[in-house]
Amino acid sequence: MMTDEIIAGVLLDESALTADELAHACGVTIEWVSMRVEMGVLFVPSAEPTAWRFTSRDLWRARQLCALERNFDAQPELAALVVDLQEEIARLRARLSAPFGRDFRGK
Repeated sequence: MMTDEIIAGVLLDESALTADELAHACGVTIEWVSMRVEMGVLFVPSAEPTAWRFTSRDLWRARQLCALERNFDAQPELAALVVDLQEEIARLRARLSAPFGRDFRGK
């Protein structure tokens, strides 16, 4: 029996969630997770659903996708594009704040 309680906490990168655990942590169904994997917006190394394992990065991505789809009624592909852009912005900001960021900015 599924409850509406959403798991909150810290997932270490060495740990991994199953598809059921990811669905529960995001407050979605296993079908939602499966569809996003099939669409290629959630990534898993194995084609066999019983072997799917999700990291903390995957959990963050799934929660972002879910929030965008729910709050803005966004199509999954559009939500994935927005999340991809958010990740790219975070990477670029990290590069700018790195010790050699001045060279990257041209200063």
